[in-house]
Amino acid sequence: MRAEMLPLMKRWGPGALLTALVLLVWGQSISFQFVWDDKFFIKDLQSIRSLRQVPEMFYSLAAQSSQPEAFTLFRPLRTLHYAILYALGGDTAQPWLFHLANLVWHAAATLLFHQVLLLILGRKIGEKQDSIRWFAWLGAAAFAVHPVVSEVVCWAKSLDDLMATAFVLASCLALLRDQPEPLARRSYGWAVTFFILALYSKESAVPFALFCLPLLAWRMRRGWWPSLQASLPFFVAAFGFVVHRHLVIGRTSQTAPISGGYVQTLIDTLPAGPIYARLLAGIPPFCIDYSYMDSNQVLSTPSVMLGYALLAGLILGILLAWRGGQKLLSAGLLWFLVFMLPCSNLIPMMQYCAERFLYLPLLGWIAALTSLAMLIPRRNLSLAICMLTLVIWSGVAWQRSWIWRDPLTLFVQSHLEGPTTPRVQNNAISAAFGQPHLRAAFSRGARPGYPSEVAVSPTITNHPPDWPAVVATLAQLHQLFPDDMAVVTALGHSHILRGQAAEAIPFFERATLQHPDQLSFWSSLSRAQVAAGRDDQAAETCQRALARDASHLLTLELLATIQHRQEKYSDAHQTYLKLHAAAPDNREFAQRAADLERQLAALLTPAR
Repeated sequence: MRAEMLPLMKRWGPGALLTALVLLVWGQSISFQFVWDDKFFIKDLQSIRSLRQVPEMFYSLAAQSSQPEAFTLFRPLRTLHYAILYALGGDTAQPWLFHLANLVWHAAATLLFHQVLLLILGRKIGEKQDSIRWFAWLGAAAFAVHPVVSEVVCWAKSLDDLMATAFVLASCLALLRDQPEPLARRSYGWAVTFFILALYSKESAVPFALFCLPLLAWRMRRGWWPSLQASLPFFVAAFGFVVHRHLVIGRTSQTAPISGGYVQTLIDTLPAGPIYARLLAGIPPFCIDYSYMDSNQVLSTPSVMLGYALLAGLILGILLAWRGGQKLLSAGLLWFLVFMLPCSNLIPMMQYCAERFLYLPLLGWIAALTSLAMLIPRRNLSLAICMLTLVIWSGVAWQRSWIWRDPLTLFVQSHLEGPTTPRVQNNAISAAFGQPHLRAAFSRGARPGYPSEVAVSPTITNHPPDWPAVVATLAQLHQLFPDDMAVVTALGHSHILRGQAAEAIPFFERATLQHPDQLSFWSSLSRAQVAAGRDDQAAETCQRALARDASHLLTLELLATIQHRQEKYSDAHQTYLKLHAAAPDNREFAQRAADLERQLAALLTPAR
């Protein structure tokens, strides 16, 4: 019985271990919530709520996201997959289903990569089969647990990267398993089919058409011209997809050059090279938003020069490895280079750098590292180094994965770890105000007098909020984001609503200092001063606000109320006249002005 099980273990054991490794490192992501852009591609996307809208996904930009004007992309197979997952979840999008799908696709990509490595390494002359199996497994395991893939595996929105990668590997595997005459074999048709599926998952698969040429030249061993002929269907498929995508989104590039000019954008992208080099080594820190990178740099900037040197070194390494007979090393580096092209801003994109851009190119980098490991003469030393690297990467990846568990953790932790950006900070504040106890106390969004990024107002509800929890959370947020006006004003409103008007005044004073043109901040300050019994200060605050906008209704109305309380009827009468002039349709203002006019007349008329 034991002898009968041995062949089965050799055949299925490595794949089972790889699947277990994926679950061990990333399995906790099934419990994670939707974060960030999941709102636009899943939660608010109407097209995925009915499978009857599937045809629209292949010709409509509006079917790809809930904000098509902001996200000019065409990834219909991902959107179709979302629709299937939504249908499986019932009447709402279930986060665990979407995260489970990411896990399944990452495991599939890992298993396919393992098979590709087995076929490629199996051609190395002089290598024992046991050694080949070990290195193929270690290479696939390294891809499975590399820390830089956390963004793709743990973020539901990144399903497109996973699908495109798995389909590209399936296409590559079909070509490698083919006979020397690929055009005569059925698997060649499958290779083209898988490539088309990869294209319609994400446009990052397009470079595989370029990689097919050297791959087929190596596989067919018949020179470049027959290989070019065999590659032609891949180029036709890529060209057809690019045309189709252009017709749907209305442009070839995702956006205009983000640095203003095309050449300048390419220069500003070069500093991403050193960042990618560190990330490929699995070395923290990791970052969810690289918009902090500088624009309009010059060629003499050290980071630009280093990026250019790394690019030149990569190309030189490909050539030297090929000439030196290290075909796998050369092929791995070439794979990395060609699949980095879509995120190099050769065709303008929305950003200079992102960790998810490395998911597909990482395969080539791992293949190159596997080739280098096999060059170490002492096999036990080589395997030990690989295993140690695998253990370290697994630990770093597992720890990094937890940052994606919910929006608040993602953005607050990213802010703390840095480098932070205004976008990360604003998302952190939004996530914080999305917590149930803060949502019960405040609403956040655009309203007159507030810019959208700082708007916060008390929520009117029959259920009193948990004020100790609200204040404690706001105090923590104030320590993290001392200059955020949503937090500052929320603290001010909290003190007022708890009957602590004097404590609220410093917060509104800070708001008026930082945003003097936002008159609603002045109104909040004056109301706090009134509540604290400081009518003279409140009247002065109103006057300072009216010096900026003499017709601001809230301020005029508050000033009139204060003047009336102070029995300054003449001043109150003039203020109500201004209110009536600013809002002539408001009968209440006209009535109060008339009442005060009669009251003043009565006071001036001598008693008989």
